[in-house]
Parts: sequence; C-alpha cells; structure tokens
Amino acid sequence: MGTVLRFTFPEGVDVRAVEGDMALAIFAAECVYGRPRVRMETSYLVEASGKACVVDVSGEAGEAAARVFAGLAAARVGEHSYTVQRLPRSAPAADREGSVIER
Repeated sequence: MGTVLRFTFPEGVDVRAVEGDMALAIFAAECVYGRPRVRMETSYLVEASGKACVVDVSGEAGEAAARVFAGLAAARVGEHSYTVQRLPRSAPAADREGSVIER
C-alpha cells in the first residue's frame, strides 16, 4: 500500500508553477524508472488555487517523484514556507471486497 502526501503552499503561490514543478518531478522520475512505472506508482491533484497538491505514491518511482517535487517546492518558496502531511489512506475496494480498484 502506498502513501498520500499533502503539500501546502503559502497564499499567492502561482498554480501554474506548482503544476509545472510536479510535471518536472514526474519527468525526472521517469528518466530513472521509466514512464510506465512512474505512471503506475504516482498520481497527483493540484488545487485550483495552487495552495495545495496531493500526491498519491506507491513504490520507489512514486517516492522519487515526491522527493523531487519537495526539492523543487523548497527551491521555489523556501524550505520553511511549505508543509507536507502524510494523510491516512483507506484500503482499496479490492482489498475489502475483491472488486476492481477505482482510481
């Protein structure tokens, strides 16, 4: 099972910059692990305001993308200007009922 991370940024952050940093982080992870593996192990959602980005990671490739994103966030807004929280993750439907996992 993976981890869900919530990155929270200061007011006024540029949503396009957050999205661009996440895209760059995914690209960097793809260079190391390959596109298929990164796509299987990483998904994300940036709030419309750009104030938060939720990253769902599983496996080394997903962790790599999240770490690169954290580094880019620190470079953009400062290491102490954003927070990262690990969020609780409920068991996927397949683990509970033997049905198809929805993503």
